[in-house]
Amino acid sequence: MMRLTIRACVCAALAGAMAFGLGARVAAQASPDVKAITAVFAEYDRAFNAKDLDRLAAFYHPDVTVYEGGGINPGWADYRDRHLGPELKAFNNLKFEHIKIVVTMIGPDAAYVTGEYLLDATTEAREVRSGGLATYVMIRDAGQWKIRHSHTSSKRRS
Repeated sequence: MMRLTIRACVCAALAGAMAFGLGARVAAQASPDVKAITAVFAEYDRAFNAKDLDRLAAFYHPDVTVYEGGGINPGWADYRDRHLGPELKAFNNLKFEHIKIVVTMIGPDAAYVTGEYLLDATTEAREVRSGGLATYVMIRDAGQWKIRHSHTSSKRRS
C-alpha cells in the first residue's frame, strides 16, 4: 500500500511538473519578446523577397556566423558579399518564406528559433524549388533582436 501511495505521489508530481512546463511554454510563446522575434522573421521574409541587402543587414549582428550550404560565413559582410548577395542577384521570380517558426527564450536577451523555409526562384540556368530546416540564435542588441547565428539545412532534391 505504501508503494502504491509513493508511486501515486511521484506520478502526480511528474504530471504537475509537465503541466507547469507546458504552461510555461505556452505563456512564453505569447510573450512580447516571442511576438517581436516572430515579427522579425516576417519582416526578414519581405526584405529577402525584395532582394534588399540594406534591409537584410538590419536583421543580422555584424559578427553573425552563418552555416549554410556546407560552408561557413564569419560575419555579415562575408555572408553578404560571398553568399547572399550573389545568390539574390541571380534569383528571378523569388518567393521565400519561413514557416512553422518556434521561438524558445533562453534568457531575457537571447532565444533560439527553429523553423522551416521555402524558396522558389528561377535563374538563367534553372528553376529553383528548395526548402529546408533552419535554426537561429537571436540576441537583443541595442534593443533590437538580431540573428547572431544561423544554420540552415536544405532538404534533399527529389
